[in-house]
Amino acid sequence: MLRAVTACAPRPPCRAAAQIGERAPRIRATSTRGVIERTRRWLDAFVVGMDLCPFARASLPTLVIETCDAASSFDAFDVIIARETCRLTACAKDAPATTLVVLEDDARWLGADGWTAFMDGPVARAEETCERLSGEEVMVVPFHPHATWSDDDDDDDDMAEEPGDYTSRSPSPTVHLLRKCDVDNAETTWYRAQGREDIRERNVEYLRAMGLASLRDAMRRVVE
Repeated sequence: MLRAVTACAPRPPCRAAAQIGERAPRIRATSTRGVIERTRRWLDAFVVGMDLCPFARASLPTLVIETCDAASSFDAFDVIIARETCRLTACAKDAPATTLVVLEDDARWLGADGWTAFMDGPVARAEETCERLSGEEVMVVPFHPHATWSDDDDDDDDMAEEPGDYTSRSPSPTVHLLRKCDVDNAETTWYRAQGREDIRERNVEYLRAMGLASLRDAMRRVVE
């Protein structure tokens, strides 16, 4: 586990996370800096570099990145999600606060290999925990190497790949926890600057203009 320094208030006691932790195996601190560095390259090249998220740049100084490896379990994953949900709800509202939970390449037992399994497993668990602990205050946004929003749900079928899929593609399976207040503030600011309501529509247009070949090359550079 690697954590960035944050400007948030001290983390309050989180009974739910503590209760999960009582039955969870010890979470091993991860020294796999390659996963963290690859994630940060993706943020720089895609999320911030292509302006796919309105508040991404502002949130970088307080970004928290957690990792799950093969020594983790679903209980350990639940502990991280619960703890970070509690932390995010305690953060001041005057600056963005967000967490990325990255599943390392050897964490295949989490069912994160394919996009559909990832959505049905880790993402669904994270959504349940966030809703239980924060109501609608903390949201879950999924990212995955094979993310696709096309009708063809074959996770490994490159022929079904569409440029717009890269709005949700990342080098590793990643669960993004973010606060609804930050999303609302960012979308309001973006709307005032751009004069249009839906940033998702803008992102798809931008990525289609780039083309699949350029997007694949960009992701290849991130991964390598």
